[in-house]
Amino acid sequence: MKVIYKKLPSKPKKCVATIGVFDGIHLGHKFILEKVIREAKKRQIFSLAITFDCLPQQFLTLHHARNTWKPRKKFFGYITSLKQKISLMKSLNPDYLWLLKTGRPLLELTSRKFMEYIFKNFEIKMLFVGEDFRFGKSGRGDIKELKTLAKEYGCKLSVLKKKRLYKRKISSSRIRKLINKGEILKAGKNLGRIFSLQGKVKKGKSFGTKLGFPTANIRTFNYVIPAQGVYAAKVILGTSIYLAAVNIGRSPTIKESLWPTVEVHIIGFNRNIMDKIIEVAFLERLRPERIFSSIAELQKAISKDIRFITSKYSISS
Repeated sequence: MKVIYKKLPSKPKKCVATIGVFDGIHLGHKFILEKVIREAKKRQIFSLAITFDCLPQQFLTLHHARNTWKPRKKFFGYITSLKQKISLMKSLNPDYLWLLKTGRPLLELTSRKFMEYIFKNFEIKMLFVGEDFRFGKSGRGDIKELKTLAKEYGCKLSVLKKKRLYKRKISSSRIRKLINKGEILKAGKNLGRIFSLQGKVKKGKSFGTKLGFPTANIRTFNYVIPAQGVYAAKVILGTSIYLAAVNIGRSPTIKESLWPTVEVHIIGFNRNIMDKIIEVAFLERLRPERIFSSIAELQKAISKDIRFITSKYSISS
């Protein structure tokens, strides 16, 4: 898979393509991408996935326009970072991944101008999109307009219905809600894999060390964060994998923090990993965060959580 970012092809290539935000690369996204790749092979031309280097919703939240009457929409966090998205796309292996530069120039394009930009750089013979696909400034472009534009450019359009799981439509927004509620297993089934986030280890308040269970306090960038509570997890550090107990919350028994933090106790691990990037893959939610009657009771609960994790999970599983 070749990644196209700032340098576009000098000559438009014939291809079968799809366009989308693709946050999470969930089962619905995989269904579309596999269709694109199969059709491209059938036609003996290139397969192309077009997405954004930054989620438009994320960009608009962080850089919302001034002097507008519209309220700023809340951004609930991404499911996959750009690095993860590229890695997951690579595993599906389209010939090309085109990362659009998310910014005012792109997001201010009208729906027609947006598609003209796409068709100008690639000779798209067939385009696959989801049934809720919107495009152009403020998402004003719809499927009806896309059909007209595709016809103008000699492109066949295929609009695919959303994939369902247990009669519910699979979508990035639903997966975000499941993660927010701590329903990690349901989120994983919609994703087709374990939900994981990456973060940089930063100095915390050392609550875990004081309790006898040192933790890595991680800065999670702009990820969607699971509900407050205790989780069984695996930690990927470089080429090594470890079991871990993760607490997401405000440490109410010791000293309540103003904001929830993500504290990772890597079981049987005692190295200094300050400022390292680690990946945390969530296996299940063990319990909600709660106030204990004493520090001793909290320590007992943590020990019980760790025993449960090590008895149920292993590195190889």
